[in-house]
Amino acid sequence: MADEHHVVRGVSWNEVFSFSHILKSFKMAIHPSKIFLALLAIILTCALGLVMDKIWSGVSDSSVVKSGETWEYWVSPSRTAFGEAKEKWLEKTRVTGVAETLARMHSADTDLEAATKLAKDDFGKAVGRLDEALERSYKKALETADRAWDKEEKIIDGISSKKERKEKTKIAEKARLDAKRGALGVYINGSKKLEQWKGGGIFAGFMDWQGRCVSNAIGSVRRGNFATGLSDLLNRRGSMTPVAQSVSNRAPFDASNNDPEGYGVMAWVMLMLWGLWWIVSTYPIYSLIYIVVALAIWSVLGGAICRIAALHAAREEKISIKTAVSFSLSKFIGFFTAPLLPLGIIVLLGIFLALGGLIGTIPVFGEWFVALLFFLALILGAIIAFLTVGLIGGAPLMWPTIAVEGSDSFDAISRSFSYTFARPFRYGLYWVVAAIYGTICYLFVRLFAFITLLAVHFWVGWWMGIADRPEYAVGAGKLDVMWTKPTFANLHGPWQPEAMNGSETGAALVMSLWVYLVIGVVAAFGICFFFSAATNIYYLLRRKVDATDLDDVYVEEIVEEEEFVPAEEEKKPAEEEPAEDADDESDEEKSE
Repeated sequence: MADEHHVVRGVSWNEVFSFSHILKSFKMAIHPSKIFLALLAIILTCALGLVMDKIWSGVSDSSVVKSGETWEYWVSPSRTAFGEAKEKWLEKTRVTGVAETLARMHSADTDLEAATKLAKDDFGKAVGRLDEALERSYKKALETADRAWDKEEKIIDGISSKKERKEKTKIAEKARLDAKRGALGVYINGSKKLEQWKGGGIFAGFMDWQGRCVSNAIGSVRRGNFATGLSDLLNRRGSMTPVAQSVSNRAPFDASNNDPEGYGVMAWVMLMLWGLWWIVSTYPIYSLIYIVVALAIWSVLGGAICRIAALHAAREEKISIKTAVSFSLSKFIGFFTAPLLPLGIIVLLGIFLALGGLIGTIPVFGEWFVALLFFLALILGAIIAFLTVGLIGGAPLMWPTIAVEGSDSFDAISRSFSYTFARPFRYGLYWVVAAIYGTICYLFVRLFAFITLLAVHFWVGWWMGIADRPEYAVGAGKLDVMWTKPTFANLHGPWQPEAMNGSETGAALVMSLWVYLVIGVVAAFGICFFFSAATNIYYLLRRKVDATDLDDVYVEEIVEEEEFVPAEEEKKPAEEEPAEDADDESDEEKSE
């Protein structure tokens, strides 16, 4: 039998390597409409948080967030211990720090006892006086440096030797400059301590924590570190003592350890989720209001992003922002309730278990009630575990489901849970690919933004450098004071109004808004990439589980109105028909 020869004419690589569809996410994410919607959502949610921080700051001191509070909540042995430590910091540590500094700086309240009483009775007033004292001390130091220079200048003028006069002038100028730099450094350090004692807002503390987690997670992906540090992190949970021979014995957000190489992506994702739990459990009323309003914002704008991504991925169609927002508004209930329904069921089942525990406090009857019905508690616990895993894993697929299928929240929950549990390893592989590719794309976009800002800083600062500010830093110009030279890790740089005058502070604030707009665009790209990748992953999982084509997407039917025809025009053809028939008959007669 002759050997049969088969010729391979082509290979469908998209079918062989299905994950390659995820690589379309970059092209989808840089779409201007998606970037605009994501940027608008970021601005609205940040504005919401800042307004709520302003409102909550006047409610009570308990809403003040201390530096590193989220990490302390992680390592605290119990919530009670954390609350006691927080209360001690509020009532003693920061009060003592402000009072001692205020008394030491010889302000109006030179007596330590009087300063302590002021800090306890009216902390805001004490902070204001300390701020004024710091500023007065700084100005006094500058005046002292100028007087010393004037004194040296008179001595130098009396020197006859030109060479010696030049050397003395150089030494005196250096001493004057060193004195001014030292005074500015003391002023900046004092202001930083004051900010730590004042504390921050809830939203500001939450965003600082989440931002550092995201930054460090991206760094871990860049280093190929995914699971390292989990055991160290879990061993720290509930223990204030450092772990022996751990990856890092310092807090992950210590100033000297801002990006520890010991923690992998999974550890940072865990800390991000912990940050969410921290704000919900510590500030429940604040977080409830914020999450509901923020979820409503993202249900409209995030749903619109998913709709644009759904049509872009399936049909290469690009719809307008108005059309996308109209779709998300029509499906608002679905987008809004999809992540809340499983969460609500989890809370409801938890309340049932808590009621059983409450009955268990009754002597004799209680323990037997719990023991005999404990199997029901285990069943409810298993259901909670199922919903929790499904919610965490399936949440990224809920909004793409509604955007692709045009369905409701129940279909979104059903499909996201089904795809997560039906193909867990494939689903995880898709997200690993998305994380690696997304990190590369994000770093590229961030590099582009960094070069943009660096070029602007260099060329604008070229001539602004004429107005040099050597007391700020060696070779510093006016622009360096108003806007610190950007770095790849910090596109804006530290904000130091202590080194500026009133006009420079106002101008620097406006410049910061523009710089933060560029940073917001970079963050908007990251969000758009996430939604685009989630949409592509949904299409891939749907094809595997439900055998549905990748280009199958819900499209709203447009019902066209029938064209109105006047009655005369409708009757006219009917009246002409007999005439045509008559003509036909006359022709037949003639032919005969």
